[in-house]
Amino acid sequence: MAFNIVLYNNDSEKNRITKTLRELRTYTGTLRDESSIIDPVILVAENIVSIAKGNYLFINEFGRYYFVTGLKSVRTGLTEISAHVDVLMSFAEEIKSNNAILNRSENNWNLYLNDGSLRVYANSIVLTKKFPSGFTTQNYVMAIASPDNAT
Repeated sequence: MAFNIVLYNNDSEKNRITKTLRELRTYTGTLRDESSIIDPVILVAENIVSIAKGNYLFINEFGRYYFVTGLKSVRTGLTEISAHVDVLMSFAEEIKSNNAILNRSENNWNLYLNDGSLRVYANSIVLTKKFPSGFTTQNYVMAIASPDNAT
């Protein structure tokens, strides 16, 4: 099975969802006898020196981006490329379209979601107020606000 491989130079961090890519060249490649879509091993009819300039690739037939994990010169003019799928870049649009409730982030947190990492103190606040006209009989009003697990 022959397909096109777009070779890139990637300077972005591995854990960045959307990478900054610089396209180098498009090659035609074929899969080795036993290969997977996650870790493909691809044969390209090209000298290893020209392929060694790239560290990232895209295979349109698989719809995935890959990190180049290894290059091997099989013979003159034939190079074997080992790659590993970049899940973040391959599925970036799906990841960005998800909605989530996050317990904690680097700079923002939700105090209504107790994750055990943020220390919250419950200090008692006692407030006493006199009624302006007083009571005519002996009646008392007391209001208590407390979470269910307060001691």
